[in-house]
Amino acid sequence: MQPFSRDQMARRAADDIPEGWCVNLGIGIPTLVANHVPTDREVVFHSENGILGMGPAPEKGREDPWLVNAGKQLITLVPGASFVGHADSFAMIRGGHIDLCVLGGFEVAENGDLANWA
Repeated sequence: MQPFSRDQMARRAADDIPEGWCVNLGIGIPTLVANHVPTDREVVFHSENGILGMGPAPEKGREDPWLVNAGKQLITLVPGASFVGHADSFAMIRGGHIDLCVLGGFEVAENGDLANWA
């Protein structure tokens, strides 16, 4: 059996995101999830660096070097996107305003616990 590629893992995660949810994308493979959500499904993506309304990766030649996610990857914005400070961004997560977090492997301990949560 062949291992899943990074894009296959991201596509699989994207398949499970319900319509209308607000989803935080962690660093690593999670940042690819926005590229695999069907265009007819409304999902709002959040990045820990304070972006609400993150879109997929930009097309070649249409990159804006000022638009990056928490992993410093180039992104696009959807209409109505907004920016908040880092502290407010994490307050959205801790306050229950984000429906789902797709975390990268460095953000989860071996036993499944969040590595940075007390």
